[in-house]
Amino acid sequence: MTARQWQRFIADQTFLISTSRDLLSHQFVQESFGDEAMYWANPMSPEALKLMLDNSCTLGLYKVERREAMEEQDQQQQQQQRQYIPIGLARLVTDYVTFAYLTDVFVREEFRKFGLGKWLIVCCREVLEGMPELRRAMLMTSVGYAKNMYQRELGMKSYGQDPNGLTVMCAKKA
Repeated sequence: MTARQWQRFIADQTFLISTSRDLLSHQFVQESFGDEAMYWANPMSPEALKLMLDNSCTLGLYKVERREAMEEQDQQQQQQQRQYIPIGLARLVTDYVTFAYLTDVFVREEFRKFGLGKWLIVCCREVLEGMPELRRAMLMTSVGYAKNMYQRELGMKSYGQDPNGLTVMCAKKA
């Protein structure tokens, strides 16, 4: 799959979401898996992490910082002058044709409340819309407010909840 990217400006800050594997920091993923907000995940061996990421479509969320650059530099040189600081991610476990499972949605605490999590899900929707043969997308969540967002942004419906509040959600393509 060709890498996709989206850019947004919020309060004089630039943010980027990209599916590029070259931008995704394995160290950031490990740190995210160790964050208590990602209670369902744990850091793993570097080999297991690489295998997992190689078999997923991961959307990385980055804060873009610009280094001082001369105005006459071309686009490629300007691109090299940017620093991409990872601040979030969402992972689609998918065959890229008929099925996708959304998991590991995470935004660092200091970047929450900017609407970046919702934007991340909107970008996931665009990736899913790029799969014309998609039969089903699904996820699991126990976060109450997230359920409404997944319903609104991804067309997900609840298909059951366990005693601990974990809800299975699914969307079928018409």
